Amino acid sequence: MNTFEKLSEEKQTTILDGATECFADKGYYGASIKEICSKANISNGALYKYFTNKEELFLAVLHKCQEILVENLYEKYTHIKHSLVHTVENYLEEIVKIHQKYPNYIKVYANLGSNNVEHFLKNLHSPFTKSANYIHNMVSEAKANGEILLDISENELSLLLDNYFILFLSSLVSDYHDLRFRFFLRMTPEENLTNKRKIEFILDSITPFLAKTE
Repeated sequence: MNTFEKLSEEKQTTILDGATECFADKGYYGASIKEICSKANISNGALYKYFTNKEELFLAVLHKCQEILVENLYEKYTHIKHSLVHTVENYLEEIVKIHQKYPNYIKVYANLGSNNVEHFLKNLHSPFTKSANYIHNMVSEAKANGEILLDISENELSLLLDNYFILFLSSLVSDYHDLRFRFFLRMTPEENLTNKRKIEFILDSITPFLAKTE
């Protein structure tokens, strides 16, 4: 157990929340240790007792992001409930709730695809593999239940769903990804695009693959 893990859960959360707010607002390179310490209400020296450098702190934030998603999303929807469409709808609605509760963590997570932080991804191979397995299991159950009509492999449909999930999550924090939805929905920037409409679009797009359920 390292020094940080010996802290109370409340103190750990305060530090990670403060760091995450800075990383979400300024990005990894823009966030300074001084700002992070101010948000976390600790001294510079105390922070370096817990983390060797800013990179180690950022990795701790990323693992917290993954922990939030596993506990609040992946583990809830690793099995089909009623039907694949129903499960996907609930999955997307849950993403909205998680974003409302943990906006800064979701923003940091959504920005992992940027060139500035790509080198951190090698440290997240195992968590990403687990998240992919949850989605693949969802698809496997749907196929076993006879829900999938078209000749599409489980891997292909899993990848399709994963991309939809990431696009939807990113659209909650990124104007660019929100604009991507608008493009495919043929909506102008002035029109009101709700999360409900995005979810309906995703469900409509996967329906042709699936058998009708009661």
